[in-house]
Amino acid sequence: MDQPSAADAKPRKVKLSPEEHRQLLTHHMSKLRAKRAEIDELRAPLKDAQEEFTALINEMKADMGKGYTRKYITVLLEDTTTRLRNLLQEEERRARDREALGLPVFGIQVDLFDNAATAKMPAEARDEISYEAEGYLRGRNGLLEPLPDGTPPRFHQAVLRGFERGQKATHEDILAAAELRKRQSEPDAAAEPKNLNGAGGEPEPGTPEAKAKERKSVAKAKESLAKLGDGKGADGFEADQAELAGQKPRQAAQQRREAAEVH
Repeated sequence: MDQPSAADAKPRKVKLSPEEHRQLLTHHMSKLRAKRAEIDELRAPLKDAQEEFTALINEMKADMGKGYTRKYITVLLEDTTTRLRNLLQEEERRARDREALGLPVFGIQVDLFDNAATAKMPAEARDEISYEAEGYLRGRNGLLEPLPDGTPPRFHQAVLRGFERGQKATHEDILAAAELRKRQSEPDAAAEPKNLNGAGGEPEPGTPEAKAKERKSVAKAKESLAKLGDGKGADGFEADQAELAGQKPRQAAQQRREAAEVH
């Protein structure tokens, strides 16, 4: 009879002494603490990257407008890393299922090469077009590696040609988008200048303009008061006889002051 190997044999339970228990506990806890510290160290940059990713999603939603939800953007992002042939198969399946369910199918082109012109091409020529389209898709979506896994060597040049065209198109779009966003952030030169004094032509309370206007009003009021009197008194104002006649207390005070000036 074959004897069980050491690997197949179940570990024999041995009653541990208190010292052995402490040693095993210390051994395992030490390994776990080190691994948890490693996880915590990796978690911080992961959290930062996730927050930056969310900020980029929100920026795209703001720029692109209604309909660009996080879910839709994420699906688009996943599609950019999918092989072209797999995308075509997915579109074909989706169109077939929508038609079966009575849903509208909006003329999805499920096969890039399903037309009379390409149907007459040799299989090798159609494959070359397919691989060039694959390269274009990878370059368009900013992938770093131009050649997908499993590409036959005879189609490497076709993939590279497509990849270069895709990179160029993406680069041009990125530059154009940067220019567009720059124009959107600049003030409209044709727009009317903003009224700094508010809708009613009055400056906002507490602003330097409001304080300057208040000082000007006070100075103008003092100037007007000075012109009404004969220049006497601290404010340069003296009531006339008609006003004093209507105000007995002030008239009496005026008479006393005049009498004092005589003596």
